[in-house]
Amino acid sequence: MAIVPCLQKNPISKLQEFAQQGRIFSPKYEDLSVAEGKPGWKFVYQVYTRSKVPVNNENCLYTQLGYDQLYRYGNYNYRDYSCKGYGSSKREAKTNAAAKLLSELCGVKKPNSTSYTVHENGGEDVVEYKKNPISIIHEYTQRNALELKFMEGIEHGMFSCIVKVGALEMTGLGMNKRSAKSSAAVRMMEVLRNLKEGEHENMKPLNINEPPSNKNKTNRKKKNGSKTLHKGNLNDKKEIFSLPEIDVSSGKHPVSLLQEFCQKAGLDIPQYTRKGIFHTRISRNRIQNFDLFVTVKIGGKEHFASGCGTTIKAAKTLAATNMLKVIENKRAELQETLRISKSANKAVAKPTNPPNTEPQTEKSKIIEIDPKSQMNPLALVNQLFSPEITIEETPNKPDHRKEFVVTLKIGEETYKGTGNSKKKAKLIAAAACMEEKVGHCQYNTNAMEQSWNAEDFTPAELGFAKTVANLVHQKYDLVSKDVQDHEQKRKVLAGILIRSCDKADVSGIDDLQVLVVTTGTKCIDGSKLSSNGQALNDSHAEVLARRAFKRFLLEQIKRFHNQESSILVKSQTPPFLLTVKPGLSFHLYISTSPCGDARIYNMASPGETAATQNKQARGVLRSKIECGEGTIPVSNMNAVQTWDGVLAGERLSTMSCSDKLAMWNVTGLQGAVLTHFMEPVYFDTVIIGGCFSLYHITRALVHRVQGCEGLPDSYSIHKPLILPVSQQGQRIPSKSSAYSLNWILGEGSVEVTKTNSGKCVDSSPSRLCKNALFMKFHEVCEAVASKKPYDGRLYLDIKKDATSYQKSKESVVDNFKKNQYGNWIGKPIEQDMFSI
Repeated sequence: MAIVPCLQKNPISKLQEFAQQGRIFSPKYEDLSVAEGKPGWKFVYQVYTRSKVPVNNENCLYTQLGYDQLYRYGNYNYRDYSCKGYGSSKREAKTNAAAKLLSELCGVKKPNSTSYTVHENGGEDVVEYKKNPISIIHEYTQRNALELKFMEGIEHGMFSCIVKVGALEMTGLGMNKRSAKSSAAVRMMEVLRNLKEGEHENMKPLNINEPPSNKNKTNRKKKNGSKTLHKGNLNDKKEIFSLPEIDVSSGKHPVSLLQEFCQKAGLDIPQYTRKGIFHTRISRNRIQNFDLFVTVKIGGKEHFASGCGTTIKAAKTLAATNMLKVIENKRAELQETLRISKSANKAVAKPTNPPNTEPQTEKSKIIEIDPKSQMNPLALVNQLFSPEITIEETPNKPDHRKEFVVTLKIGEETYKGTGNSKKKAKLIAAAACMEEKVGHCQYNTNAMEQSWNAEDFTPAELGFAKTVANLVHQKYDLVSKDVQDHEQKRKVLAGILIRSCDKADVSGIDDLQVLVVTTGTKCIDGSKLSSNGQALNDSHAEVLARRAFKRFLLEQIKRFHNQESSILVKSQTPPFLLTVKPGLSFHLYISTSPCGDARIYNMASPGETAATQNKQARGVLRSKIECGEGTIPVSNMNAVQTWDGVLAGERLSTMSCSDKLAMWNVTGLQGAVLTHFMEPVYFDTVIIGGCFSLYHITRALVHRVQGCEGLPDSYSIHKPLILPVSQQGQRIPSKSSAYSLNWILGEGSVEVTKTNSGKCVDSSPSRLCKNALFMKFHEVCEAVASKKPYDGRLYLDIKKDATSYQKSKESVVDNFKKNQYGNWIGKPIEQDMFSI
């Protein structure tokens, strides 16, 4: 596709016509496909030509002139031009090269450019404009109260534009309307720059470095300085006793006009409400129509206007138009109502500090709002504080999406918000501000309803959850900065942290420190199962976090027996295994609710309570989809998978993360192999970053295992504290990454693995695979004098020797069967039949 499809003639033909007319030398094309071809653009052509440039005229800017004015000057210099064009065919490449050359000859810049360069006197002098020439012309005419007109047309097969400022007119040509308008504006700028004082009435020479007029800003500051808004009531407005004029002839959209009218008049913003949907028939066709009305409150009285249309936008436009008509027809009446209302409010205004009462606290002076207010937090912040807003765009995100960071500055305090749009980032920053200033923010920055209430948790618990989430995200950003962009893409982030409540602890652990960070959302391809334990079966972030934590524990066991600093001590009760030091606790963070039963509910049904959702699917064990996302019930699946069956094409089943977390709340995080050295370890807190429903997550992780019986000593049904993150993450539809990352404290750099193969990107085994952990286990055995080596024994046999762990696991599996939740599905036994 050519760059300039708007031309009436092919750019190659148009360039040839210019050569025949003597405007340029005959263009030459050179094939550079072999040297400079690249994927997607196989062919590359470069076109060369030479053009005449007039000299001895400082006001002449040939690169901005139309061709019809070229021959007004007698002396010429020569200038060489060359442009490259890319395309999937030779013709497309040549066409693009010719189109670019035509644009350069006409002085046309790219539409997105913010810098316009003009060459004077054959290219010896360069004048660079950092601002759009059209904006400069607009500012000049507004500053000097001059009339400005742009008239568009077509000339010589190109777009033309005539710009008129007062009595001056200039013409510009271009490949499209925008470039023609810019060309005309640049030429007009040069005329205005060289204008002499008094040459034209009310016209002064243009100074491109002159700042824009501050007249409006000054007036705005005066208005803001004169208003008396009491912060304790959001309904108080500026003292305006007259309604502003409505300029219908301005060409603005009716919805925008009505919005501006309410803002200028100090009224509440218009409220649009849908009345319903009705259908009409036109020639056997059934047409859907939307009916809505708009409400504007003036002087305490509500005024209504309705509109209907085939789309919501059309209905809203008609309603706003009708409301503007109502305002114009009743202007005198409405103005008198507003005046009476304002005067009455002023007369009954009460002092902020009545006598014989204690002064209000600093916080109550700042804001007193209705806790049930559903007003947009950004509107509240703007109305109460008038903050300074700074917007930054974060470049080069791993998933190639834009990300904006908005900073709200109120005095010396700053509040930040991040989102994939400026509006989203502003809302998040404003919500953070309101939460800090008021202590609550009812506005939900997500499109989905969060099934939890702030009253269910203490401020300390919510603050702790927010701190944990921030630490995990900061650690991930730090360790993944050297990872390639396509490998950084993630949907789920998990981390495990350790907390020390004993300040005299000498284990080297800080008060709250990140131990492991992982990402991932997929499982291995069944055809790539490893018979020697060198592949990761499940690459979900929660599962990898637990495997990374097991490796951390193995290192701590080794350090203990080498008499080095460790988080473990010897238990004082038989069989005298190792246990975690008193005062230490472990906390799991997941950026979204775990897959499976904890996530099977409807987030978008505010009228539906958690107790009435998904009764039939509640509590059922679920299996992950091979090489994909999501889960399915296991009720109709066999409890045993076979190696040859999977290789023959049977779908490989892996238990969901919700089911595994429920299992770990009984069996512990250490797994079967580590049970030979230490007692069970449990999570004290599980923190969920998004898609949080306290009812469903508590049922999935805790309530389903309440009936477990016959647990061995030191095993119990653990009930972790489940907390949400106060600012939930945004749901962004996107494909899952084919990579997962893991980082472990003390293990050096981050490791990247492929989810479909379960191995590192260089096809080497991961440090989290069964084989690697078994090798780490052997190293610990060598360090423990009382443990005889396990050389030559199968990994499967060592797991079976952990009788207490196997008994606790059987109790959980039997409990699932007893409650008809389904069968626990295990992997083929052959994959554990390997040795070191």
